[in-house]
Amino acid sequence: MNLLISLVILSVAYSVISQRLDHPACQNGFKYVYINSKVGWIGMGWLWTSADSRLHNITLDLEFATAKLEDTTNLGELRILHFHFLRQLNSEKRWNVNYELIFPIQNPLPDMTKLVLNGDVICEAPNLEYTPQKPDLVKLHLEYNDYLKEQRYTGELLRKTTPTAAPPSQQINEEVTQDIQEDDSNSIECGKVDKPNIHVPLVLEGTTIQKGTWPWLVSIYSYSKLRLGFKCGATLVSKKLVITAAHCFFDAYNRKVRIDDVLIILGQYNLKRPHDQGTQIVYPESINVHSNYRKNNNIDSDIAVVVLTEPVRFTTYIRPACLWKEPNTKDSIVGLKGFTAGWGRDENGNFYTELPKQVEIPVVSDEDCINSNKVFSEITSDVTFCAGWRNGTEGPCNGDSGGPLVFQKDGRWTIRGVVSTSLSTDGGNTCNLNEYVVFTDVAKFKDWILSFSDNSYPL
Repeated sequence: MNLLISLVILSVAYSVISQRLDHPACQNGFKYVYINSKVGWIGMGWLWTSADSRLHNITLDLEFATAKLEDTTNLGELRILHFHFLRQLNSEKRWNVNYELIFPIQNPLPDMTKLVLNGDVICEAPNLEYTPQKPDLVKLHLEYNDYLKEQRYTGELLRKTTPTAAPPSQQINEEVTQDIQEDDSNSIECGKVDKPNIHVPLVLEGTTIQKGTWPWLVSIYSYSKLRLGFKCGATLVSKKLVITAAHCFFDAYNRKVRIDDVLIILGQYNLKRPHDQGTQIVYPESINVHSNYRKNNNIDSDIAVVVLTEPVRFTTYIRPACLWKEPNTKDSIVGLKGFTAGWGRDENGNFYTELPKQVEIPVVSDEDCINSNKVFSEITSDVTFCAGWRNGTEGPCNGDSGGPLVFQKDGRWTIRGVVSTSLSTDGGNTCNLNEYVVFTDVAKFKDWILSFSDNSYPL
């Protein structure tokens, strides 16, 4: 007799984060919009003008700080999308201006530092004019004639060389400078944290972890129905490889997500701010779901390796976790406590949290896991293990799927598990933390993972 199993694949619900993302400097009139993996991100802005003398001719000047430009012939593109009458207040005409910004470097996204319409400063952010990560300053000038529907723009590189010191009015915090300091890749050791701060408990009821606590924690987004949404957590294990759960690349209808609709953000802290200082937005070259996943309609081998299109830059907030070394038996980890972290459901019912949280949980034997609930005999195998407290509050939940379970081994943080599956509550729409959580045993797939690493960027 088949056993009816009520499960929660921990990322089954799709968190819709608006494809329009506020920019910190001019957030009332400028947003980043993600189009798709081919186009990437563009800037969208909207302004208003009321002066009759400027009715049919406008000028727009935009300055932004960007990463170092190797090709100074391409400084970006600025164009008007709409210019039309909006309304009339007290006999004063008001006109709406919508514009689009396309920039040459998307990783990291640029920071707008100044916006001028017809000679009037709309907004400016002098504190963003220089950061070590974005040392170049670009100005785009646009002239638009509404009668002729003509527009032309020019670009100017205001600053190319990095100053030896910030201007006196800019007080660059030493910690912020370190946030974006690139590290010599030859000196980076896997599983090492630049600013260790791990003793903060709980995903459901704990305190939010500090930025940089787990620099290998990765966020995976996918694009669906014109919206960009957070999908899963993941783990960086080398300059080009990311490990996550296989089910992260299937939708609610069992359809595999298109590779062109997937993007990955490294060094992310706030889910709503993918362009924050220190993040890197990267794209998959290939998404490799293990061949045994969903074979014979089971959820075994819930693991995937994502090969990135280009090697990432290791920084304070972007570092790899180590892969597990021998012994790889389950008995060697039973009773040990590991850490898992993510943006999953919290105690307030939020399906995702803006900032990541963590929990320390113990690994239990297969025998204890199955004896706790016979359902686990149907969803565990020799390539999975169970962990958790079964106290109803502490543990990974919806939205933490694909994230790592790491242990400190020989002084380094090493990944042993990938968050895979939990039993559901009676309502069937969320995880039941009175039960154990099932993890994919990464150690059992080490050779398979290594097969995707080339000699140029070894693990």
